[in-house]
Amino acid sequence: MRIYIDSADEAAIAEALASGYVYGVTTNPTILRRAGVRAAGVPALARMALAAGAHELHLQVYSDDAAAMVREGRTLAELDAQRVVVKIPATPAGYAAAAQLAADRVRVTLTAVYTIRQAILAASVGAAYIAVYVGRMRDAGLDALALVAGMQRTLDAQHAPVAILAASIRDAAEIEALAAAGVATVTLPPLVLGQLLDSPLTAAAAAAFRTDAGAIL
Repeated sequence: MRIYIDSADEAAIAEALASGYVYGVTTNPTILRRAGVRAAGVPALARMALAAGAHELHLQVYSDDAAAMVREGRTLAELDAQRVVVKIPATPAGYAAAAQLAADRVRVTLTAVYTIRQAILAASVGAAYIAVYVGRMRDAGLDALALVAGMQRTLDAQHAPVAILAASIRDAAEIEALAAAGVATVTLPPLVLGQLLDSPLTAAAAAAFRTDAGAIL
């Protein structure tokens, strides 16, 4: 499973990427706003994340008009053609823009996907990823894990080259169920990311090793 950090905070991004198990970074306008990053500051944030070792960086467009999405998507992709993936909301205009960008060999993530049919349509327009909001699905009264598993089974049955990027994760343990369902990518906020290695038994074993190492050195 590829793990991303969902953040626009430079310190959090640098720490996450230094862990060795965080593959890349995802952002959106809401995350940028919370971090105090304006649209004009996104190129600098991207350069910082890529220099810190991000293998992939998902950056979202700002407009809701298809033509504007395409223009913005091309500009974002120019920051690094190999490592930047353009995020576009899964709206009618978003699907149209995604199709145009995919035709131009720009990799696209269709974000805010909540239904299996949206996942099917994402494959049809050539999207590389779909971002599904697990926590928000649950807030809406949906069986989030079952729905995401259904999306994964459908994409697998269609041999669709679309990866599910699970987002809105609020409990580190959720990635275990997602991985079991075949989900290959997940993005976590810094707080949840910091919980991944929590294990009292591991901590106790490490403490015992330190004590015993001190006795034999």
